[in-house]
Amino acid sequence: MERANKRAFWDLKYEQGLPSLTTPDPFFLSAYERFVHPSFANAGMALDLAGGVGRHALWLAKRKWRVTVVDVSDVAIGKLRQAADHSNVKLNLFAVDAAEYDFGPTRFDLVVLFYHLDRSLFPKIVSSLNLGGFVICKMAVSWESETAPRTTDDSALAKDELMSLFSELDVIDHHERPIRGRGVVEFVGKKSR
Repeated sequence: MERANKRAFWDLKYEQGLPSLTTPDPFFLSAYERFVHPSFANAGMALDLAGGVGRHALWLAKRKWRVTVVDVSDVAIGKLRQAADHSNVKLNLFAVDAAEYDFGPTRFDLVVLFYHLDRSLFPKIVSSLNLGGFVICKMAVSWESETAPRTTDDSALAKDELMSLFSELDVIDHHERPIRGRGVVEFVGKKSR
């Protein structure tokens, strides 16, 4: 999808409201408590890519994390700015396509990526992590039966593909499963080298 069309699509979605994207994902909460918090009890620097209205960013900021949020939607970033002001937390907000964001090397202790697939971002994500930093990621996966013909779907990963995209990270948690006619992968990785 062309950048202007992508922005218009998501601006309309966020204007209409996406109530399911206002509370933190249960996998995110669980992964944070089990893996990230023990290593970063005093918080750190986080990046929420395609963060929308900030369900994860606001949660982190309330726990003293310094959070940068990148999202293509001006509407989402505007709503997030209001929510941050209302919650009295500070966020670094960028209304740009994640592909255009300047990640920079070794800046973040945590990168959060939920349901935004751009394969060109994965090397940038890994490079932007500090040593000991984590990625919490959840994505759609093409999930077909063994007899179904293989389809090409750029909006979903192939089974086990995420492992290869994050091959430079240590796998801390990874599972894939079918859900409502498609699949989902939940992943936590850590940069140790």
